Amino acid sequence: MSPAATARRGRRTVTNAPVAMPVSPEGAREEAALLPDAGAWRAFIGRWLENTGCQVGEAARGDWEVSLSPALQRRWRRQRVRLVFDPQRATLPRGAWFMAPGSAAGRKVLDAAREEALVTRRTALPRVPGAPAEGIAAVCRVRGLSWGPARLGPVSYERRIAFHAVVTLWGGLPAQESWVLLLGSEGPIESVRGSELPEMRSREGLYQISEELEPEDRSRWADAARHHLDELLAEREREWEHAIAKLRDDELARLSAFFAARVEEEEERSRRRTTTNGDEHEMEGGDATSLKLEWERRSAEVRQRWSLRTEIRIWGIEEWAWPVAELEQELRAGAMHVRLTSRVDVARGLPALPACPGCGAPAEMLVRARGSVGCVRCA
Repeated sequence: MSPAATARRGRRTVTNAPVAMPVSPEGAREEAALLPDAGAWRAFIGRWLENTGCQVGEAARGDWEVSLSPALQRRWRRQRVRLVFDPQRATLPRGAWFMAPGSAAGRKVLDAAREEALVTRRTALPRVPGAPAEGIAAVCRVRGLSWGPARLGPVSYERRIAFHAVVTLWGGLPAQESWVLLLGSEGPIESVRGSELPEMRSREGLYQISEELEPEDRSRWADAARHHLDELLAEREREWEHAIAKLRDDELARLSAFFAARVEEEEERSRRRTTTNGDEHEMEGGDATSLKLEWERRSAEVRQRWSLRTEIRIWGIEEWAWPVAELEQELRAGAMHVRLTSRVDVARGLPALPACPGCGAPAEMLVRARGSVGCVRCA
């Protein structure tokens, strides 16, 4: 499940370093307010170092003393490193790294983190109560029927896998989004635009799941995630195309108006030269033709710059032990009793839509249909 990541490299620009000027206390406080969130950055660095097998210890002045894993020792050719996070530190200890977003050490960590997705195993903690008191009635409406009492079965744990991806939309106004895809053994379950699954409590390690996934099973999960992500991004690309279409057309209209005026001026100037000289000028129309060619070239550049290109990078994979249970409940109408079952996500205390007794499709509303119970389509 190693990720397919693409890197974009641009030209390196060398500029003269500005002369350092003294900063007032007010200016220092303003600069500190503009710095990235140090807590989130430290948390990311700490999680990554622990997941790669490093040992992190506290040092003086809030620094970290890190014993690198064997792989990172070979990569960076050192066994230990001291990390400094304080942006106001005037000097660094010998051999220490200043760890901040955009720093040389920060880029080293990000380059190493991009090469392979992090894999972790977690167990979703059950919620108490595991299902709402009204049972299936919390997600499915009825008409002409009444619900009986709900009965929640024993809780079991099934394997689910969450793929964390970063999607970059290049073209015109680039945008970057985080996505989380949660898949079960039968296919996609949930997709969230964000960095984490919402409303979750978890602990490390898998519970009641001891067997490892076979290579063919891993490939099947990865193919399902890729297919589902392609479907989500196809819709997202249509939204993005609709959002940038007007901006692209406005730029093309301004470019067309500029060159149309230039071509008209050149043609008028050429006609005046011909009338004044009384003969055909050997370069007549030459400047207007070059302007039209430049017009086409610039228009093609604008269209290429606004064309949408999507870059996807899988940066993390979570293997979950997820608590689920079966919920049984009866629908009653006089002497008719129909028993329905629903699968409950115990980690969130939310039942799934019950299957229609007639067609088997998930039903948001159930009604009486020809002496039985069915969804609106069956009725």
